[in-house]
Amino acid sequence: MINLFAMLAFIVLYSFSLAGGKHGRLFFIFGLLLHSGYIIYRAFHLGWPPVTERHDILLLMAAGVAYSFFYFQKKASHGMLLEILPLFVIIFSFFAVFQARFDTIDPNMRSKWFFIHIAFLIAGYALFAAGSAAGILYLKTRSALYETMQYRLTLYGWLFFSFSLIGGSVWFFLAYGVYWLWTAKELWITIVWFYFSFYLHGRIFRPFAGRPAALIGIGGFPVMIFSYLGVMPILGSPWTQF
Repeated sequence: MINLFAMLAFIVLYSFSLAGGKHGRLFFIFGLLLHSGYIIYRAFHLGWPPVTERHDILLLMAAGVAYSFFYFQKKASHGMLLEILPLFVIIFSFFAVFQARFDTIDPNMRSKWFFIHIAFLIAGYALFAAGSAAGILYLKTRSALYETMQYRLTLYGWLFFSFSLIGGSVWFFLAYGVYWLWTAKELWITIVWFYFSFYLHGRIFRPFAGRPAALIGIGGFPVMIFSYLGVMPILGSPWTQF
């Protein structure tokens, strides 16, 4: 119950931050502090980095998006930021609430390649989400700076996600003897990679420049969420824990 109350507390604080302004910023900072404290608590409770269960992975993705707030503030402070960015943090955190906590670790996960794979995956997904937030800001403000920020955040996310696939393949080979299996999970991971590749390449062509590219980039967020959370219950997948 303590876990649930802690999560609900920082989700509520993030929700209050959507009001914006000075008070919204304070709510956001307090939410981030509580959020970070919960992740640290989980690490001490488990005795290993909290990256072996969806519950913790989603909260780390949410934290990654939340910390991008300071990047936005440094590059282009805008009053509308708190009306958009916390939504992505809340979405990740909300899904985390409903994930089972096993508090165990599969022996095959005790590998540096697994932790490398998950660390890059978390960073990639957080950057994709932050890029989507920048895309929405661009559509609302028409500031070219936000369009550039969307591109850069998505590019860095794509690079981290690519490194995650490489690290995951090495780990998978060491653990199971094969580099890749074409289950529904792996298929959708590939779709995510190609989707954001299409955005990054399509953006440089005139028909996609500006608003169309921004919309394509934003559309990658639900694709990413379905890949991570929707494939298993809808299409079935043997990889249910992470």
